[in-house]
Amino acid sequence: MIKKYKKIKAEDLYYLEASDTHPANTYFHFSFANYYDPKNMNFGVLRVINDDNVKPNSGFDTHPHHDMEIFSYIVAGKLTHRDSVGNHEVLSRGHVQCISAGMGLTHSELNEQNDWCRFLQIWILPEAKNLLVRYDLHKFSFEDRNNKLLQIISGSKNKDLAPLYICQDINVYVSELTVKDKSISFILKEGRQAYIFCFEGSININQYPSLKERDSLKIYGQANMEFTLTSDKAHFIIIEMEQEKSD
Repeated sequence: MIKKYKKIKAEDLYYLEASDTHPANTYFHFSFANYYDPKNMNFGVLRVINDDNVKPNSGFDTHPHHDMEIFSYIVAGKLTHRDSVGNHEVLSRGHVQCISAGMGLTHSELNEQNDWCRFLQIWILPEAKNLLVRYDLHKFSFEDRNNKLLQIISGSKNKDLAPLYICQDINVYVSELTVKDKSISFILKEGRQAYIFCFEGSININQYPSLKERDSLKIYGQANMEFTLTSDKAHFIIIEMEQEKSD
């Protein structure tokens, strides 16, 4: 029998502190690099969420990717992106970049500022291998997500629903709540599942567990959710996809 939901507490995430060999304070949601747990490899097509807070004048130097859909959501500071297909961008809070790594590329993600830079690095398993390499970004504003649910990414089958898309059947939403009596609604359809990550502040989700900062919720099947504040403000992301046949 498939579970309807499961809460992941912040203290249960694997944490790696910044050091001479690792440029960020990182919370790993799934197995990655030196962190390996065969029971925590993915959630459907969601393969990686790394919550990285990168040291000033540091970052992830040039490294390769292939056969993966990757997007980054900037939480604080500025992130500088450079890649082997000629893109060079500086992204700030609320900005999103998408990469279809497909046939292969190299890139770097650097914090070239004197302040820390926090961003979410998220990997999605692609719908096919050896796709064409593609890079895109959108500089969303605070007003776009303030006390409303903003779809930032859609799947390749419904590209028109959001400014960005990746090559998989997913939808990604963010919201930044700042008003105590404001509620945000989200309906998860039957046959779908969602990963909800509250990365700033804390929220209540009607009949489901509340989430403090860095808590997450896996939820399966039909669900009507209402999000409200339990702190002065909150910032969260919803990654929605087809439900796994078993989990």
